[in-house]
Amino acid sequence: MKPRALQRSRKNYRTLKPIILIGLGLATPSTPQLERHIRQSAAQSANVAFVKHAWDQMRARHVNQAMVMEVLRKGRINLPPEPDIRFSGLKCRMEHFVAGMNVAVVVAVEYPAPDLAVVTVIDIRKG
Repeated sequence: MKPRALQRSRKNYRTLKPIILIGLGLATPSTPQLERHIRQSAAQSANVAFVKHAWDQMRARHVNQAMVMEVLRKGRINLPPEPDIRFSGLKCRMEHFVAGMNVAVVVAVEYPAPDLAVVTVIDIRKG
């Protein structure tokens, strides 16, 4: 038979419930931090990957790769970043006026990793 103290500790261990840390936002960077991170990562084009959907949208909207890279390097985040189901990081929408048109690029970011995935490209027509 086991000592009584050991039996109690096992009994207490079984009744304890795990702590769930999902949704606490412990490592969520601010919008200016994300802008800075995206700009620094996009400075090297090797850090930027394009999803097939992004290529299709670029072709349909007459936006080339140089325009997308300029948006990532000089753009601003005007909408709050949101978590993505497919990617483990955040989706950020960078916007910038380039080559006579307002372009928004939605990019998946896993902060602080330098890799970026361009999810889609949007032609913002105002007016």
